[in-house]
Amino acid sequence: MVAYAELTDPDAVRAALAEFDRLGRWTFLEKYGFHEAREYFLVTDTGRYDSKAIFAAAYEVQHGVAVSAGEISGGKSGAARRLHELGFVVEGLDDERGRRTFPSFDAALREFRLPLENLPAVREHLARFDFREAYIPPAGSYIAMVPSDGSLVHYINSGSIYFRHPDGRGELIPLPVNRLGRSGFTRSAAMRKPADVCPECWIELPSSGICPNH
Repeated sequence: MVAYAELTDPDAVRAALAEFDRLGRWTFLEKYGFHEAREYFLVTDTGRYDSKAIFAAAYEVQHGVAVSAGEISGGKSGAARRLHELGFVVEGLDDERGRRTFPSFDAALREFRLPLENLPAVREHLARFDFREAYIPPAGSYIAMVPSDGSLVHYINSGSIYFRHPDGRGELIPLPVNRLGRSGFTRSAAMRKPADVCPECWIELPSSGICPNH
């Protein structure tokens, strides 16, 4: 079995994410020998990624050693946990250790760097729901808004919002300004046309707009 703590380089994870974007979901999973994730997804400002496969690809980037699906677990004590420890947002992984809890979004916002240009869109989204509290994880990578009805949290990232509808359908909402990574690079959503993706498997759609997998 792979020692999860041996993955120590966040840049290796970012390289795996870039390869996922370049190849597309199904080609990436086929290359590394993984099935699609059902519960644990790494979520960024630009997409949603199968966490177990991303861990394996990142491990290979860092150590030059291929990792098979049978060598790692994708659960709370495995690949998803390690990616979370490296500062990435992992949907389905809820850990109360070390988090900072706040009574409201505004209280949490005082400790989270959100581009001012994105604030109106975030407030508009939050006004549609009722939340009982907010929290920021130890890595400080997002504000999680906890709904009063006990449904899944809404993730407020610096450049996007990710949440699930009552029917289980996930939605990623890009914000006007998207700051990616730690390079300080900033780009406006108005200056780029995001690719249309399938809401079920999150691969880029062809020009026909019809997903080949559904």
